[in-house]
Parts: sequence; C-alpha cells; structure tokens
Amino acid sequence: MDARPTDPAEEWPLPPVWMFDCRVCVELYKDMKRAPEVVDAAFAEGGPGVDHDPMDAIVSTQIRLSQHIATRHTEEVPEADSGCERCVTDVTGGQMPRALVLEHRARHLFAPPSIVGLM
Repeated sequence: MDARPTDPAEEWPLPPVWMFDCRVCVELYKDMKRAPEVVDAAFAEGGPGVDHDPMDAIVSTQIRLSQHIATRHTEEVPEADSGCERCVTDVTGGQMPRALVLEHRARHLFAPPSIVGLM
C-alpha cells in the first residue's frame, strides 16, 4: 500500500534544482524535513500531556528556509500563484510587507499547497 497522500494539496513538491546548489538551502531543507520525525519520536517517548515541540521546530524550520530563500535567492522566488488565496489577497490588497510576501511565495517552492497559505 502506498503511504503517499492522495490529495494533491498534501503533496510535498520536489524542490527546484538550484536549491541543491546552495549549502544553506540544503541544510535548512534537511532540518525542515527532519523536524516532524524528531517531534513524533519525542511524543512516542514522552506521551500525551507534554509539549514535545516547545520551540515550534516544525514551523520555525519552514520559516527559516523561506526567509533564506526570500533574502538570498530573491530572483528565484516565484510570482504570485493565482490559485493561492494568500497570494491573491496580497496582490489585490497589498496588505503584507514585501519581505513577508517573498517568504510566503518562497514556501510554494518546498511546502504542500495545504500548508503554504498558513503563513
């Protein structure tokens, strides 16, 4: 049985090739992909009732990667995705600062559509 998600919105995209040419991107990407496993292992060991991700590693690793891409690879950040509510809202309303817009758009490169719009 295939354990991959059946909903395309849950699929993690394959990062663009240029990310593998950047040592920092590679390390941040590895950290991001490992974070859920670390938190799950801590939960399995400690059980319910304790915050096993007190530093919000799952979210913060995604933020660090998107910040790096937005500041160091600005030219690689994709344009607004017309299918993304957050991208469309910013394009039409211009409510987010440019740095946050770039960070959000950078998430489209490495995160599933179902979570890209959360930040």
